[in-house]
Amino acid sequence: MLRRQTQANYFPVTEQQAIRVLFIGNSYTYFNDLPWLTQQLAASAKEPKTLETEMVVVGGATLKSHWKRGEALRLLKAKRWDYVVLQEQSTLPITNPKEMYKYASLFDAEIKRVNSQTVFYLTWAKQNQPETQQILTDAYMSIAQELKAKVAPVGIAWQKIQEANLKLNLYSLDRSHPSPIGSYVAACVFYTTFYENSPVGLTRRIYNSDSSTPQENNRIELESLSETDAQMIQNFVDSIVKQI
Repeated sequence: MLRRQTQANYFPVTEQQAIRVLFIGNSYTYFNDLPWLTQQLAASAKEPKTLETEMVVVGGATLKSHWKRGEALRLLKAKRWDYVVLQEQSTLPITNPKEMYKYASLFDAEIKRVNSQTVFYLTWAKQNQPETQQILTDAYMSIAQELKAKVAPVGIAWQKIQEANLKLNLYSLDRSHPSPIGSYVAACVFYTTFYENSPVGLTRRIYNSDSSTPQENNRIELESLSETDAQMIQNFVDSIVKQI
């Protein structure tokens, strides 16, 4: 089932005062409401430009299935976007990179046609297959370089953080999807990618909201990181994104 979510800001702003992002992906995007988490980081930074997001997400979806379905393309053309995030199915870059490249290129051409910029969501290896991270990284970096697109190196950040602190569990119980902390790492990467600012010092509280008009009373706090862990994550993300 297709799920589309619009995130609203607290105050009306003109288009020039907001960074507008469309996420196209699957459960790695909608678990723990990653776009909303990224908005919260931007709000905690008191950025002059607020972050507005929408997502077109289907569990297990590939870029090919999104292309065939058509909803992502319709929304891409219907509104103004600063960035469009493309997230491939978690193992397809390993098993069929040619298919990934084909549909990434098709989407990228349409994204350029509406004067937006492609951002590839470089995802992480499954918990019991850490050796596949380099394959994922190479696949995303290769197509991004070919298309002159940006990369949000989430999987690289996950890898480095796990190597540094094995006590922080970034995975949910299925060893594939992100825990709240895993999604927090991803949100830090996207914040840094969109704003080109350091995430160091941002809020360490992890909220979720399933409402399209979030209010104080329907936010759920998923987890609160210690100051030490939050600083460690933010410093790693800052360093990794700068290197991309």
